[in-house]
Parts: sequence; structure tokens; C-alpha cells
Amino acid sequence: MKQKLSLFIFIDALGWEILNRHPWFLKGLAADKKKLKTIFGYSSACDPSIISGMLPQEHLMWSSFYYSPETCPYSWTKWLSFLPDAITDRSRIRHVISRFIANIHGFTGYFQIYQIPFRYLPYFDYAEKRWMWGTKDGLLKGKTIFDRMIERKIPFYVKPSVTVSDEQQWSDAASLIQKGCVDFAYLFLGKLDAVMHAHGTNHPLVEETLQHFESKIRSLISEAEKNYKEIAWYVFSDHGMHNVTESYDLKKDIDSLNLIFGKDYAALYDSTMARFWFLNQNAREKIHSLLSKNRHGRILAREELQQFGTFFPDHRYGELIFLMDSGTLIVPSFMTKKQIPGMHGYHPEDPDSAATILGYQKIPAETERIEQIYRLMTSELGI
Repeated sequence: MKQKLSLFIFIDALGWEILNRHPWFLKGLAADKKKLKTIFGYSSACDPSIISGMLPQEHLMWSSFYYSPETCPYSWTKWLSFLPDAITDRSRIRHVISRFIANIHGFTGYFQIYQIPFRYLPYFDYAEKRWMWGTKDGLLKGKTIFDRMIERKIPFYVKPSVTVSDEQQWSDAASLIQKGCVDFAYLFLGKLDAVMHAHGTNHPLVEETLQHFESKIRSLISEAEKNYKEIAWYVFSDHGMHNVTESYDLKKDIDSLNLIFGKDYAALYDSTMARFWFLNQNAREKIHSLLSKNRHGRILAREELQQFGTFFPDHRYGELIFLMDSGTLIVPSFMTKKQIPGMHGYHPEDPDSAATILGYQKIPAETERIEQIYRLMTSELGI
């Protein structure tokens, strides 16, 4: 029998408000639960922060795409804009094209072009070109928990849901735990996030998914108790989920300014926020004037971005960040062509944005933000 297993189960989008609507979840098993502050942005910001213990402005990964036409490796994609929209706008086709781009350029990280028009892709480089899960080949500034375990030759399991299904992860982890092959397991479960994107936070499938997760968690812990003397386990998330109540065509309003994309400005429309780079003063003034009077959201001040840990002096992720009000979605955006029922990535102080953590013991008082989960991992591993 092995001495100890550290089990960290990540449930994407299990927010504090979602947990409070389902108070039965892990009742009688979890000794404590707590609300956590999330990172402003999307999974591209939250995931690196959780596994490194740093904020985006420290590990240098925030959003997937950033303006950098000089370094963009896939500028040839502009020729794809000549293909019919009826073909290239399909999500499945774009997923195949994304995999093709990743393969020919040797990207090992998660890469997805979503709905970015092909004529605009050459203006943007991509942050997560390298795999950051269980490898020293990542692009994060600093070390992840997996880097540290590799250095110390600690056996672990991790396979994020973008490559392996939730069910396969349950199966893989159970098999390794039964054999006592790992000292640390990090499960990355994406089904709840997908359900709420598709149906909102109040759909019966939300409770059904949580019931399934609870059954799997209890079973996995029970199995671990047969093979390890000590089980340290935590269930946690990166952010919550908001119900979408309104959509707004921000791009249409920007286009009405009669500015030229790539000559006057560049922009990325990320569902809940838009990021702008200015190539001349005229574009800066026109766009700032339009957005400063917009009723659907607001421009984020430098001080606020610094408070979030998402201010970059070189403006690599945007010179101006315009954040939508909670529940309002940019449609169409570079992420989706239509309004969807659920979304995250709004202001981190909004109640529905808060993440959560549950555990086998009292959650340390100093664990208040998602990047501080890293300290729990190092503490349980004794490194």
C-alpha cells in the first residue's frame, strides 16, 4: 500500500453560485467548501494561473490570440478567405482547419481558430503554441506544478479534456490508482462547462451532470482508500457561468466608423470583451469615443487591469479592453456566430463569475483566489 495520493479534480465552470444551487453536491464527504476569486479572462488565463500559481501578467499568458502580424506563423491562411463562407463558417470545418494549422506548424498546445475571419488571422499570433500539461516544453514564464514533479520524478496523471474525454479520464485515473502507480492525479473535467454553454445554468442537465460527477468522485476516492494510506483530495473550478440574456453586434458599430482593419486598427471580439490595437490617432479617438458612450459595457481602466493581474505594459493583448455587462454577449464575435445560453469571461467580481473549491479538510484561509490552488498542490506534495 502506497503512502499518499494527492487528488485534484478540476470541474470546469463549477462556480460558487452553481454550487449553492446544488447544496447536496459531495455533502457528507467534503469537510469544507469555499468561494474563490477567478482570473479575468477565459480558460487561456485561468488554467496557466492554477498550475503555476502566477497571475497572467507574471506567466505572460492571457488570451489565445494577440496582435503581432510580424510573428504570425500562419499568414498563408489569408488565402482561405476566398473559399465560400457556407463551407468555412461551419464549426466542424474550422476545427479540422485548426488541427491542420497546428500540425503543419508543430503546435503542441491547444489551438483553435474559432470564427476568426481568415482575412484577419494573419494579423494575430497565438499564445499557447506549446503543451503546458506535464512537460517542460511549455511557454509559461516560470514553472508549473507538473514541471516541479518532473524534476523530482514524482509520478502523476494529467490529460486535459481537450485531448481526452471526461469518461476516459475517470477510467485512466481509476486504473492507475488501483495499481498505486501515481502520487498525484489532476483530472480536468469539461462536460459541465459544455452543458451550461449549450443550455444555461438552470437546465436539468446541469444537475444530472453534477450527480454523475459526484458518483464518480465518491467511487474514485473509495478506490484510492484501498491502495493508499492517506488521500488528500480537492474539487475545484476556474470560474462560474452566466446566463446570457442579450446580444449586441459591437463589430457592426465599429465598422460604421469607416476605419480600415489592418491599416487604422486591429480588433479581436472575444464573446464578452473586445480588444483593440490602434495604428493611428484618428482610429484611437473614434473607437474610444464610441465605446466610452456604449450602454452595453465599458472600457477597463489601466488600474483595474493591474488589479486583475492582466495589465501588460507592451499591450500585447490589447491597448484598449472593452468588457461587456454581465449577461450580454457580442454576437457575432470571433468566437461564435450566434447567441448561446451560457457564457463566462465577464467581470471577475460579478457573483456568477466566482469559482469554488471543496476539500477533504478545512480549506486554508489564505486560499482566496484560483491561482492559490497551486500552493495547495505543492503543500500536499511536500515540495
